[in-house]
Amino acid sequence: MDWITQKLSPFKDRTAGHVAQRAWSYRDFLACIEQLTCSIESAGLAPQTVVGLQVEHSIEGLAALIASARTQVIAVPIPNELAEHERTLNKKIARVEWSLTSKGGIFKLSKEGTPPSDRPTLFNQLAERQHAGLILFSSGTSGAPKAMLHDLNALLNRYQSIRPRRDRSLLLLLIDHIGGLDSAFRTLFSGSTLVIPDQRTPESASAAIAAHQVNILPASPTFLNLMLLAHAHEAHDCSSIEIIAYGAEAMPQPLLDRIADAFPNAQLQQKFGTSETGAIRVKSTQRKSLFFQIADADTEWKIVDDELWLKTPSRILGYLNADDTSLEDEGWYRTGDIVEEGPNHSIRIIGRESDWINVGGQKVHPAEIEAVLVELPNVTACRVFSKQDAITGNAIACEIVSSTTFDLRSWKRTIRNHCRGRLAPWKIPSTLTITTDLSVTPRLKRN
Repeated sequence: MDWITQKLSPFKDRTAGHVAQRAWSYRDFLACIEQLTCSIESAGLAPQTVVGLQVEHSIEGLAALIASARTQVIAVPIPNELAEHERTLNKKIARVEWSLTSKGGIFKLSKEGTPPSDRPTLFNQLAERQHAGLILFSSGTSGAPKAMLHDLNALLNRYQSIRPRRDRSLLLLLIDHIGGLDSAFRTLFSGSTLVIPDQRTPESASAAIAAHQVNILPASPTFLNLMLLAHAHEAHDCSSIEIIAYGAEAMPQPLLDRIADAFPNAQLQQKFGTSETGAIRVKSTQRKSLFFQIADADTEWKIVDDELWLKTPSRILGYLNADDTSLEDEGWYRTGDIVEEGPNHSIRIIGRESDWINVGGQKVHPAEIEAVLVELPNVTACRVFSKQDAITGNAIACEIVSSTTFDLRSWKRTIRNHCRGRLAPWKIPSTLTITTDLSVTPRLKRN
């Protein structure tokens, strides 16, 4: 991985990041990488040793990932923002052998006890290639999270050809998320500056944008919605924003329209990728359109029975705790994303294949219903899900965030009237809950 040092060295006098009231130069960042590399080597860690990275902030975590690549260990990012039970579970699933922690800029490597006896045979592929590994986890919304093994060298190599820039990009997503890693590595390998807010809240993010003149804002639709609802972008000067890059979950069309109105001078760029393949370069067809074209020279794609399949050199090697049925021969990955084809080889994500709800034998997708509900002017967010029903097996339930004080009976009548003529009768929600807050995960997506 010598190219990484060669890539970063010309930027030594630039600012790599702003975090916790400190400005990190690229010189500092390179020194941190070198320090961590020496620590791992001095501890005598063999290649493919599994190391949990539980450091204070993302800049140190990114340096630790690069040091992991240089020493051929298998890195497991374990952000402190995750709940303790989730950190413990992830370490167990990944078979973490050593932990790398930091406090006040001091790093510590400690052994996690007896090496696990059930070492996955999947690790042998990394040994054969003499490459480092990276274990990421799915969000685990249903059951235990899936642990995915990446070839860390293959993932990093995709950033080798990035051209130098001088952007200032906000980092909101954690570095155990493929979107957070992509935002961070795109910024660092171009010689640009990462700005990490004190807290991952709309107010703190907007304050950081104003203080550091951030011009690129990568964020999930949920977080952007929270910013608009809190009017945080109005409380602080966010006029420096030139690009809003949204991804990690579905973007409702009405929300995209509201973002476009709130940031009239910003480009709106949809981002796409999966934890299994890494981020894929895409191009939005129009500013307010949810259709995009895949514009990635390293990626092949096709649609099979309305499902998007991808083929990339950075596809995962496999899962540690799940079957590989989504990993097809010849490098294809079945994403589980249901898509609609548009003009000029463009596509639009409809929703997840796993989200289908069976109502009395009729298939219903929550995304279709959510798209209708958010058309209502006083609905700022919604979530559609299934509820058990004695007659049809499942019924449609919904939760809405409202900006009005309508009572439940009035809302039920409003939603019924709005959905008639737009949705088939079995798709109209039969159960409604009104809430005042958007419930979000540590990865800033909806629960």
